[in-house]
Amino acid sequence: MPDFGKQICLIGGSFNPIHMGHLQMARSAQAQCMADEVWFLPAGQPWQKQNSALAETADRVRMVELAIEGVHSWRVERVEVDKTEPSYTANTLETLCERHPKHRFSFVIGADQLANLTTWRHWESLFDYARIGVVDRIQWGEFTVPEPLKKHLQHDRLFRIPMPTIQLSSTLLRRQFELLDSPDAQIRETARSTLEAGLPTQVYKYLMAKPIYRPKAV
Repeated sequence: MPDFGKQICLIGGSFNPIHMGHLQMARSAQAQCMADEVWFLPAGQPWQKQNSALAETADRVRMVELAIEGVHSWRVERVEVDKTEPSYTANTLETLCERHPKHRFSFVIGADQLANLTTWRHWESLFDYARIGVVDRIQWGEFTVPEPLKKHLQHDRLFRIPMPTIQLSSTLLRRQFELLDSPDAQIRETARSTLEAGLPTQVYKYLMAKPIYRPKAV
């Protein structure tokens, strides 16, 4: 079939693990961009997190697959996890543009990442390959943009994506898995409830069956 090109939202991350906040980010970004598809980009060896304790790549990819199962316009893109060297976003976007020259890409980041964007390797070239969408949980008031990036805002290469506030993080959820083994029954139940609410159902079941984030038995 001929490739007429699509509007694609790229959601990158370690997804360690993927949670409901990531899915809300994807929904908000797809609506704001009027995107045909959302591609989730699990990180292989993200250069900014090389010393952090990541779950195995295969597990993180599988959790993303489970989380987006049944959403036909969402899929996993393996361009970063199939690499053996650290991942740099500029290289990833360049590769995707070469592979899909007719597609139009929007790369989605969080507002916290916007403040550090100018520290990314070859950050200026990001705008050559994609528009950069910034998920902003503060849905009113001024959109604060660092001075070097304001020209991209003016040329619509940088834009805001309003999103409902969700108080979730992968770090918080990993901590709840540790608390499942607490001697205190109330703490265990609170941790279990937090995980059930914060994780997509199939991801929750996967992690309860395969204790990736629970302390290893001695």
